[in-house]
Amino acid sequence: MEKDLILAVDVGTTYLKAGLVDAEGNILRSCRNKIRMDVDPSGKAEHNVKDLSRLLQKTMKKVVDGFEKRVAAIVPSTYIFGLMLLDSNNVPHSNMITLADTRIREVMCDFKSYFDRDFIYSRTGMPPTFHTALAKVFWSLRRLQIEDLRKVKFVSCKDYIVLLLTSKLATEPSTASSTGYFNTFTLDWDDDILSFLGISRNNLPEILSPYTVIPLKKEISEYLELPRDVGVVMGLYDGGAVALASGVFGNKRRAVVNLGTTGMVRVISERPFISSTPMLKTQTLYLCNGRWFPGGSVNNAGSVIEWLSKVLRINLDKFRSHEVKPVKGLLFHPYITGERGLEFGSEAKGMIQGLEYNISAEDILTAALEGISFTLRMMVEPLIEKGIGFERVTVSGGGTKLKQWLYILANVLKKEVEVSRFEEPALVGSTMLGGVSLGWFDSLNDATNRIVKEGMIVTPDQELVETYDEKFDAFLGSLKRMYIEK
Repeated sequence: MEKDLILAVDVGTTYLKAGLVDAEGNILRSCRNKIRMDVDPSGKAEHNVKDLSRLLQKTMKKVVDGFEKRVAAIVPSTYIFGLMLLDSNNVPHSNMITLADTRIREVMCDFKSYFDRDFIYSRTGMPPTFHTALAKVFWSLRRLQIEDLRKVKFVSCKDYIVLLLTSKLATEPSTASSTGYFNTFTLDWDDDILSFLGISRNNLPEILSPYTVIPLKKEISEYLELPRDVGVVMGLYDGGAVALASGVFGNKRRAVVNLGTTGMVRVISERPFISSTPMLKTQTLYLCNGRWFPGGSVNNAGSVIEWLSKVLRINLDKFRSHEVKPVKGLLFHPYITGERGLEFGSEAKGMIQGLEYNISAEDILTAALEGISFTLRMMVEPLIEKGIGFERVTVSGGGTKLKQWLYILANVLKKEVEVSRFEEPALVGSTMLGGVSLGWFDSLNDATNRIVKEGMIVTPDQELVETYDEKFDAFLGSLKRMYIEK
C-alpha cells in the first residue's frame, strides 16, 4: 500500500491537534483534545508533561487507526516560549512553563539590571521580555532547586515532543530563534549570551535542519502500529507552519495573521530585521530556506475575547450578527497577561477607557477586537516603513469565525483580508514541509502552488479606514501616556 499520508501534530497552549494530510492538503481525519493548564494565584501556567505525553499518544492513535500503513512520516509543530528542565537522563525535572506564566515577572527588575537588553536584541532579533526562554531560564536558576547545573537541559515544547517521539534531544532554527539566546545572524546558539546567563550550549538541544528525518522510537511505533521505517521530520514552530499554509512561498507578497488563543502578524523577509522604538522591538524569528519572519506575536487574542464574553455574559453566536460600529473614545487595552510584543509588555495590563452609560457590553467586546487589531498594526508598521510591505493579509485561526474581527482587521490594516481555506493550517503547513523532505514536492514553492488556494476576501471600507486611523492614534496616545511618558 502506498504511503501517501503525513501525520501532522500541532501542540498549542489550549489544544493538541493531529491530522492525516495528503499531498493535496486534504485532511482525511483529524482530532483535537484540550490540554489542561495547571494554574494558581502565583501566576503559574504550566502543562503537566506526563499528561501531555499521554494526550499526544492518545490523539495520534485515534487519528491513525485504520490508516497505519499509509503513514509516511510524522511532522510536529508546537507553540514557542515554553520551557522545561530535563535531568542528565532526559527525565523531566519540571513541567512545561507556558507563555501564559507570569511568575517570571518576579525577577524582571533583576533581569533588566543584569542584562544589556539592546545587546541581546541586536544579536537575536528577539526582544527579551519575560515571556522568552531567556527570562524563564533566568527565573529558573533563581527559583527552582538545581543541584548541578551541568546535568540540566533547558528545552522548549517542540524539543520535548521530538524527544518523546524519537528519544533524541533536538530542536530546529525556527523554534530556537524564539528563545532569546539564538543568534539570528549565525543561526546558532549565541555563546556570549549563554555565558552571561550562566549556562552553555551543553545545557541545550542540538539544532537540526527542519527537513531532518529522525527514526521514530520503537515504543511509539509499536503503540501506533506504524511501519518501522516511519520517521519524524523536525518541522517548524506552529506559526511557521501556519505561514507555509498561508502561501508565503507563493507569488503574492502577503502578511500572515493568526487569530487563535494567542495571535501573530508576520511578513517574510530575505534578511534579519532589527528595529526598535520606544513602543516595541520587532520580533524577528527565523523561518526556513534562508528566510526570516519578522513581525510580532501577542499573548492576548482569542483568550481575551473568550474571557470577556464570559465576564460580560455575551453569547458569541448572537454577537456574530452584531453590526460593527466603532464607539469614539472607547479604547480597550487587551493585555490581560502582559504582552510579549511590547517594550513595556512586562508591566502591561488590561484596561478599558471611555466608558459611558450608553455603552453596551457588545460595544466593549468590539473595542477589545479593535485593541487586539491595533496591537497587530503596531507590529507591522515598522516593517512597512522599512520597505517590507505586503499586498494582502491571510488570516487563519478560530478568530476567523467572528466576521466582525475580519472586518475590523481589514480596516485597521487597510488591506484586503483573505481567510485561509484551511481550518487547521498548521497541520497543512507541516505537511508541506514534510512533503518536501520526503520528495513529494520539489520545493516549498512547488508545494505552495499545488496546495494553497485563494479563500474568502474581506475588503476595507474607506470611511471605516479613516475612522480607525483616528482610533489607532488615540490608542497609541493612551499607551504612551500610561507606559512611556509616565
